[in-house]
Amino acid sequence: MKIGIVGGSIAGCSAAILLKKVGHQITVFERSNKPLVSRGGGIGTTPILMEQIRKDGLIQGDFAYFNINRMPFVGKSNTSEPFGKTAGAIPISFHVFQWNELWKNLRANIPNECYKEGTMITDARCLPDGKVELTAASSDKVEFDLVLFADGYNSLGRRILFPDKKLKYRGYVLWRGLLPESYMEEASPLSDEILRLSYNNEPGHNVVYFIPNQNGSVKEGERIFNWAAYVPIPDAELNELMTDRQGNVRFGTLPPGNLTEENETRMKRFLTKNIPAHYAKLVNKTTDSYIQVIYTLDLESYRKDRVCLIGDAGIVVQPFTGSGVFKGYNNVKDLINCMKENSDMEDTLEQWNKLQLQRGKQLLALGEQMENAFIWEQPDFAKVDEVTTKKWWKASITFPESFNFEKGGD
Repeated sequence: MKIGIVGGSIAGCSAAILLKKVGHQITVFERSNKPLVSRGGGIGTTPILMEQIRKDGLIQGDFAYFNINRMPFVGKSNTSEPFGKTAGAIPISFHVFQWNELWKNLRANIPNECYKEGTMITDARCLPDGKVELTAASSDKVEFDLVLFADGYNSLGRRILFPDKKLKYRGYVLWRGLLPESYMEEASPLSDEILRLSYNNEPGHNVVYFIPNQNGSVKEGERIFNWAAYVPIPDAELNELMTDRQGNVRFGTLPPGNLTEENETRMKRFLTKNIPAHYAKLVNKTTDSYIQVIYTLDLESYRKDRVCLIGDAGIVVQPFTGSGVFKGYNNVKDLINCMKENSDMEDTLEQWNKLQLQRGKQLLALGEQMENAFIWEQPDFAKVDEVTTKKWWKASITFPESFNFEKGGD
């Protein structure tokens, strides 16, 4: 089949590699005319999924990641400074890595002639003969047997197929930053852990962990300290926060170097007040932090005719589920399996659609659980004991069978 893929990020590249591997003719359209190497910091997924991705040839054997084995829950306490009070920990099995490195590995597996850099798709139209016509900003048109939109949470494809579906702002943003370990003035107790730092009687939390550096090193002293702070921002104040240094209001993402000095100072002051001094100091040393507004969106279908949605173009889920890589990859794996099981394309896509809705709604339910637990109902870990923390965790989180990073839950 001749398949067009709109979006050349992680989901789009994964789709291209997997579909080309089973014999389809693929073309990826990416609107950016530059490599996507500055779009994110640390991300992660389960070891099981990492092994599947490696077996499918999406990444190489030397792909750099950092193995996470524990998730401690830490709160700010005057008697436990500078590292905070630990109110217990759960064993987890998770691999964290650089978004940039994952994308570069994926992109390297796609021939240049199949990857149309700097090509913005502006429309998709289903034709009477069953094909799909894509229109580019240049007014060029091209036809495909099947089109997959892998163009992220603000998907053009979704807006074309389901114009009534709108992103829902969740009332908080994800403020992120990266700091080379060599910039630290003192050693950190952080090791093979993802720390969840509660705020001082405030909603939200901060996640901190190490990831490999740009050269793939995970040696002590060479790693990158990755922090990600979930900070509640009232709807009425969101535009002011998302106004860049040139005075433009950004939608969804405020890239590195665009957060105004006033807003960065205000955000750093908030974390300094609410997290242990050691981690607050590292946040304050960070430059070029960036912001992602948190949205969700539910769907009742992943397709219309032969136009399909994959990754975050489909159901949009809160990022702390750790399911970003999982979604796009499994969307495409399911599509290939459905193609093998059905000779009729309509039957194939309808079977696939039902599977994606099931997976997507499971992850959305998990995201809702985690949002309540980690944002709105999170205890102040400085004021609770280990027994209370474990009870809170067990009562708050129920992983779906298809995605579980808690040890013993695979």
